[in-house]
Amino acid sequence: MIKNIDATQDSAVVALTQTLVQIPSENPTRDEVALGQYIAELLQANDIETEVQPVDGQRANVIGRLRGAGGPPLVLLAHLDTVPIGDSANWHYDPFGGEVVAGNLYGRGSCDMKGGMAAAILTMLRLKQAKLKLSGDLVLACTIDEETAPMLGSHALGHAKMFGPEAYLLTMEPTSCKLNVAHKGAFWYEATFTGKAAHAANPEFGADANRALAEAITGWYAANEAWQNQYPHALLGSPTLVVSVVAGVFKTNVVSEFCRAEIDMRVPPPLNETHTYALLAEVGTRVAQRFGVEFSLKPLSEPRPPVECDLQSPLIAAFDKAYQQVTGQLAEHLGFLAYTDAAMLAVITGNQNAVVFGPGELSDAHTVDEKVEVAQLYTTLRVLEATARELLAIKA
Repeated sequence: MIKNIDATQDSAVVALTQTLVQIPSENPTRDEVALGQYIAELLQANDIETEVQPVDGQRANVIGRLRGAGGPPLVLLAHLDTVPIGDSANWHYDPFGGEVVAGNLYGRGSCDMKGGMAAAILTMLRLKQAKLKLSGDLVLACTIDEETAPMLGSHALGHAKMFGPEAYLLTMEPTSCKLNVAHKGAFWYEATFTGKAAHAANPEFGADANRALAEAITGWYAANEAWQNQYPHALLGSPTLVVSVVAGVFKTNVVSEFCRAEIDMRVPPPLNETHTYALLAEVGTRVAQRFGVEFSLKPLSEPRPPVECDLQSPLIAAFDKAYQQVTGQLAEHLGFLAYTDAAMLAVITGNQNAVVFGPGELSDAHTVDEKVEVAQLYTTLRVLEATARELLAIKA
């Protein structure tokens, strides 16, 4: 495992991404420990002030810091965990190999988000080596558990008050190297219908939970379609609803007495958890009354409401200038359809300076043969370094 890195060479971002991919950190198997230890040792080996924040047993956030003069910090957020690889036989490339083929680097976490993490680590090393005087701290915060609903890592950072509402939050999730200045809200629910079992030859003696759920699913999708016309958003698009899990009991010739569904809802502002819960509850209650069954609804995740960055934020101004310097192009401002640690921290701390920028296509995340384009790794490193210098470096 590489510890002595020549951060001056852009090629280091490829080598470091390969190393990070080669350390499995799958979740929900809670396997981020080895990767966190490697990053802590890497930062310490390069004389970076390092804090290990215990969160869940041996699982810990890793925070590196270059001290500034007390102004707002720039916090580069990267999650340690990845989703599982699934059946490795389905992969054409070693999921933990970090192979580079035809300009792409392959492996689990390559785009979500070990490529962005590598670029952030090298940004910190470069600013350390440059011995710049900084107006505020430059922070690298590597979190556990971003890939599950509790998001334990970002919650631990937020509740420890490590960063306040004035901090500049930038997470390196895959955005195809485009700046995303808004997050769609993400809400997960479990809906349950409880009826009465009966012989399928005499269904009139039962109360069919499956039938109720079928009607509810149709109603939920119809209600969301109405929302799509009501609540379009310029950056985040319209609300979405997916009934992603359906399960019932228990035998072919028995009227089902129980069934459940899990629902994923993604909404732009002004919608929030109150609106999403009410939509599901209204349909579910109405259907339950019609079919003589009981209905219950509960959240499966912490509230993750929509988040928008203040478009006058100095972070956006610094990024736009840095991006143009590096690429020769004006930065686009888009919306991120998934949820991130930056959004969660923004909600917990009341922060309005949260953005997303990183290498890779979001459509490649969580897939077999996940990959990141090497050219985007280079761009991300250069833009992150230029943004940090523009935002934090004290001009002589």
